[in-house]
Amino acid sequence: MPDPVVVDLTVVELDSAVRAVVAQQLRLPTAELSPGAPVRLDLDEAERPQLLTAMGEVFDATFPDDFLDGVHTVADLSDAVRVSLRA
Repeated sequence: MPDPVVVDLTVVELDSAVRAVVAQQLRLPTAELSPGAPVRLDLDEAERPQLLTAMGEVFDATFPDDFLDGVHTVADLSDAVRVSLRA
């Protein structure tokens, strides 16, 4: 049985990495993306593939082109990445 502290830490680290990538790609101050902040991802057609590429590089993964469909907030994105990576 995995140690719950380790699992929680992994989730926190994943969420932190997602927020850092979003902040960099959208040129937002990281403070605006604090945990629990309901930040909407209003991405245009050029930003979507750039964000996917950046996320793939950080997590050493490939996400499908439709990965961001239904993703509206940074929290949604963290959840989608977590499910995709089975973290």
